[in-house]
Amino acid sequence: MQAPFTEIVVPLDGSPTAERAMGPALDLSRRTGVPLRVLTRALPGEKEELTTYLAGVADRYAALADVETLVAGADDVAAAIVDGLEPGSLVCMSSHGRTGLARAALGSVAEAVMRALRQPVLVIGPEVSPGRALSGRVVACLDGSPAADLTLAPAAQWAAALGLPLWLVSVVDPAVATPEALAEGDVVESAHLASLAERLRGVEGWDVLHRDDPAEALAELDGQAEVAVLVMATHGRTGWDRLRLGSVTVGTVRRSPVPVLVIPAAR
Repeated sequence: MQAPFTEIVVPLDGSPTAERAMGPALDLSRRTGVPLRVLTRALPGEKEELTTYLAGVADRYAALADVETLVAGADDVAAAIVDGLEPGSLVCMSSHGRTGLARAALGSVAEAVMRALRQPVLVIGPEVSPGRALSGRVVACLDGSPAADLTLAPAAQWAAALGLPLWLVSVVDPAVATPEALAEGDVVESAHLASLAERLRGVEGWDVLHRDDPAEALAELDGQAEVAVLVMATHGRTGWDRLRLGSVTVGTVRRSPVPVLVIPAAR
């Protein structure tokens, strides 16, 4: 199946942390045939140095993928990245994870890029092993909200394009209900996931997890069955600073050993 993106773009800043996004990006490029582009923004006097740096990145990975480099010279760093993107571009970027998405590899630039975009971003958290391949399940993370359900179509597209099984997962906090109410809620949530699976088709299975820390539960999924990527949605009310699952999405990115595909609700 055709990939749900037409190019993969990795913003780099010369740091090893930023380059950690190259592993998943290269794997996506090899598996889908979609070209990979690396870019950075040069301040006055830096263009020659950064051009050489990006040329070195391209040379290192030339045998693995079709890597195109771009040095963007705009005064606004985020605009330099976003303005060069096509509607079908997938940005793949690394996050330090110290305080969530706002402290990504390019600092405030990453936050500005994600605020400006209306398309998915593949975020590589600090616990993702360098060079990790995208193998296992594609997991759509749901919470019963319409925004979270926006993960369904992208998750299905990714699973089909990569030839991977698709799973649906929801997390229920056992502390917010009596055992009887929890059991009843389990039935309702399972029925909801089953209905989504039937409507979507191609879903291999689903899980309802009982944990008081959803981010921890989602981050630990890979230890139970190999996960290629987690798919989560934002709320979209005021952009990326209002994540649909709040600290859950940020915590998942920070803790997860697998990449997280974040879908903006306002698309």
